[in-house]
Amino acid sequence: MSSHSYMSITGTKSGLISAGCSTQESIGNKCQVGHTDQILIQSLNHSMTSISNISEAVHNPLVIHKPLDKSTPLLAQALANREELFCEIDLYRTFGGNQQKYFTLSIKGARIVAINLDIPDVLLYSDAEPMEQVMLRYHSITWIHRAANTSGYAFWGLED
Repeated sequence: MSSHSYMSITGTKSGLISAGCSTQESIGNKCQVGHTDQILIQSLNHSMTSISNISEAVHNPLVIHKPLDKSTPLLAQALANREELFCEIDLYRTFGGNQQKYFTLSIKGARIVAINLDIPDVLLYSDAEPMEQVMLRYHSITWIHRAANTSGYAFWGLED
């Protein structure tokens, strides 16, 4: 069973971009008490590869899918201005009948490299809602498994 994930995102110029993103004004009846200053993430994808003729692992963009919320125009502005960002993504799971924050991804020196807006065809997908896909490249990433008390990190050269 999948559980929600939440992201806080701070810009060097904009400040806390995710402030108020999980409120009723921002995402309607999907609002999340206790996560008001985080972005609700529907899905996340991140891949790294090791190619034999390259000395370092290749970090592909971190991709999130999220509902349209109050951060949507702010993220577009951050992309347009190539603003440097800090992001922390918390993953939750059900444990002992409660939601447990068990894993965190932390990325520093991030920049948004692409945003895709998807508004589904209302005749074909009458219950689907508009979503946006945000792709981020970064300078460093840290993985923290909070429940098992392990962590790792990597640096990746972000081109300017």
